[in-house]
Amino acid sequence: MEPHRDVLKTVNSRSLLLPYLLSMMGAMLVVQLMIMLTGGDISVLAGMLTLVVALGAAVWLWRSYRSLKQIRFGVAIAHAITFAVVTTSFNVHAAVRMVAFSSSPDGFDAAARSLLATPWFGVTLVMSALWGLGLLVHLIGAVLGRGWED
Repeated sequence: MEPHRDVLKTVNSRSLLLPYLLSMMGAMLVVQLMIMLTGGDISVLAGMLTLVVALGAAVWLWRSYRSLKQIRFGVAIAHAITFAVVTTSFNVHAAVRMVAFSSSPDGFDAAARSLLATPWFGVTLVMSALWGLGLLVHLIGAVLGRGWED
């Protein structure tokens, strides 16, 4: 009979971060589809759905934090994944809307109005800029810490 051995759970970026990436992509696809199906405007529903995604990401980060700290740059990569998926989903959606608006007779004006005078401005330019600055600060800290966060 073999003596009892404690089996250490191995943590790697593929087993931890890939399911998170795919889940975030799926969740934001649902958000973007709901925006499209409800007229294409950023509404309270879109905000609430995005909040649900954000809360899900926060819960995942809280539950996975110890494991993420075992992967070099793990927490920073999780932050970068979240930023890339959320902001890209809104920016791609906005770009498709702008192309669609540009086919109308006053295309440029309609596209500019839609992007700059509606909540699309906030979820594209403002969110990307502010969150991007926060991500840059996080990445600087991660690099200075050589990829390990306490």
